[in-house]
Amino acid sequence: MANTTNSPYLEDSTSIAAMEQRSQVTKILIAGSGAVGKTTLVRVMKEGKSLESSNSPLEYSRTPFIEIETIGVENIGGTGSKGIFLLVDVAGQLDLPLHALRNLSRLALGGVELVILVFSAENLQSLLDLKNWISIIKTQYQERPGKSLQFLLLLNKCDLDRCVDHHLVAGLMEAEPLIAGYLELSCKSGEGIKELQSWLVANASSKRIRRIQ
Repeated sequence: MANTTNSPYLEDSTSIAAMEQRSQVTKILIAGSGAVGKTTLVRVMKEGKSLESSNSPLEYSRTPFIEIETIGVENIGGTGSKGIFLLVDVAGQLDLPLHALRNLSRLALGGVELVILVFSAENLQSLLDLKNWISIIKTQYQERPGKSLQFLLLLNKCDLDRCVDHHLVAGLMEAEPLIAGYLELSCKSGEGIKELQSWLVANASSKRIRRIQ
């Protein structure tokens, strides 16, 4: 029998559980196709500044499997709050032989309360792909007492020419009742970042995620 006691993934899972016990942690999955800007979004949220105002522009690189980052709620505008956002960024290619959502669903999805579904304004297929993301997430997700799953639909690269019709976005929201809201932003210019931060502080961190009409 294989020895699992030294597995780095097991250690990560254990440390995450311990962190949840010590502090108010809101675990957020960042999901969506490759090249839509998921990893960039995590960095912009962490640094609190757009790519244009950053001294070290981010070069595109694929998330090979899974990456985990933490951000203090107070750091993004939650004045007086000691809560933590635990951001889980997974590979954007669902057809990989190994994918965190299928092969390490407990680590990727365990305790998740919010899934940020990211698509790109210039890539229609990235919006259409969200149906597959929603399907696999709902299939693999296991509810826990006190935890409920919700989605936030996020259009990235709103500074670029759009090929996404707003009727398609509305149709996806009507078809999936777990989608709690819809926001648009640009990691490059910073447009919409403060709105996202405010939404997270007002909804996710307070455990009061609700559908925005």
